[in-house]
Amino acid sequence: MGDVWLTLEKLKPEEKVNLSISMIDTCIHICADALRDQDGTIKEEELLEKVRARIMYNRRRHHEV
Repeated sequence: MGDVWLTLEKLKPEEKVNLSISMIDTCIHICADALRDQDGTIKEEELLEKVRARIMYNRRRHHEV
């Protein structure tokens, strides 16, 4: 795990931002896929609402800690 931190320290700031955006994007896709697995007939609009709700719930929960 230490090697990962050394690699991250060598990244340029814009590379760190791009990596963060990529990780967030991946998390959103995983969340959307999980919702699709639960309900294969979910409409895109409802899917987006539920993904947003999960993200906002996690933000609120994180700030409460």
